[in-house]
Amino acid sequence: MNKKKVCYILPEFDLETDSHFFYIYNLINEVSQDLDMALIIERSKSDISFFKNIKNVYVQKFRFKLLRILENLLFVILARTKGYNNFYVHYSYIGAFNASLISKLTKAKVFYWNCGMAWLFGKHKILKFILSIVNYLVTGVNALKGGYYQHYNVPEDKIKIMPNWVNLEDFKDLNQDIVNKYKLDNSESYILFIHRLSCRKGADYIVSVAKSFTDNQDIEFLIAGDGPYAERLKNEIKENNLKNIRLLGRTPTKETPYLMKISKIFFMPSKEEGFPRVLLESMASGLPYVAFDVGGTREISPREEQEFIYDFGDADSMVKGIKKLLSNDNLYYQVKKANLENIKKFDISKVKNIFINLFN
Repeated sequence: MNKKKVCYILPEFDLETDSHFFYIYNLINEVSQDLDMALIIERSKSDISFFKNIKNVYVQKFRFKLLRILENLLFVILARTKGYNNFYVHYSYIGAFNASLISKLTKAKVFYWNCGMAWLFGKHKILKFILSIVNYLVTGVNALKGGYYQHYNVPEDKIKIMPNWVNLEDFKDLNQDIVNKYKLDNSESYILFIHRLSCRKGADYIVSVAKSFTDNQDIEFLIAGDGPYAERLKNEIKENNLKNIRLLGRTPTKETPYLMKISKIFFMPSKEEGFPRVLLESMASGLPYVAFDVGGTREISPREEQEFIYDFGDADSMVKGIKKLLSNDNLYYQVKKANLENIKKFDISKVKNIFINLFN
């Protein structure tokens, strides 16, 4: 049987990345066993031999913007001449435009991944245009459908749902080398934050939450990430003389499972999320979490976690939730067990089939 032909347009390939892109690389390898894949990489920092089953890999080299656009268009044309009639574009506006242009001329299809609440931050015009020219929007959760329709006029029959994923094998063991690298203590109760340090991801709530735990010397807040709020966060910590916050800086995504495994609770005070992969990582680690009710947070969480998902901005309830989980062992392990069960449906072995079925 002939395999479906899919060209994946990937903005970045970097095995040391601290972004969600890290998970895409493994998915591409997985699905390339069942699909005839081509790959256009817009920026590459790692050896493309990582992609073992893909013969047609095009890596962009030019840095000047106009040349990058033309180079991307050339690679789209090359992929199309080789029979690739499905283009799957991950966020890239340039890739989506070029793929749509060629697809309309040659009767191919473009699937465009976007998962977030960009409308909260005024990002309308370019994204609205892109969503008007692609064949399908692919997003992670049903909770976002209304937003895409309201703000970008995307009808529901043009929206396909594909969840995010993790490889559960990556979360089985605790890597002591990573524990030693960050000088962590297995006996400590760590409250973990992993995200870009920005107001959008709730970095401005870190100090207000951590201040409520200064009387407990066994609790320390681990903050993994970097971003525009980093300097301000350092100043806030200094101004409040807080000793219970440790800034780890930028951490590669490949180390996330081990930071999760050694922590006690994960907290996500984000203002905006689509399908928060950090919550999948938390579930895969058996790690209870507290979070604001944004995007698909509630949709992807098990019933036992629902109590610890709060209205946006309700940091006081978030503090109470953390204290409740830490003080009630039975409740803690009920949530932990529920997370470990719920995450099974998001394992890469199952989600890869959803990806493959997009093109049927």
